[in-house]
Amino acid sequence: MKQYYCPVCGYDELDEPPSNHNICSCCGTHFGYHDVGHSWIELRDTWLLKGAPWFSKSRPAPSAWNALAQLQKLSDLENIRVTAGKETTRVKIDARQPALAA
Repeated sequence: MKQYYCPVCGYDELDEPPSNHNICSCCGTHFGYHDVGHSWIELRDTWLLKGAPWFSKSRPAPSAWNALAQLQKLSDLENIRVTAGKETTRVKIDARQPALAA
């Protein structure tokens, strides 16, 4: 079965794409609800400010789960995805720092 990743926290064991009211077991983002009017970066910052807790009460966190290591993997994925096009601009997400207000 194909696995998807959460664009908010980087959890890479979603059973469905992050859309259509699916909920991430890790950060609790309800796609199609929480991300309406809020960017994934804003949702990530909120989750980090709460201490990056595991959300699901019914699905336990993977063994040896580490939120910061997971975010680093997300950063690496986003860097690859953003630079995979024709442009050579590199975008790096620093998972340890909240986004700056515009």
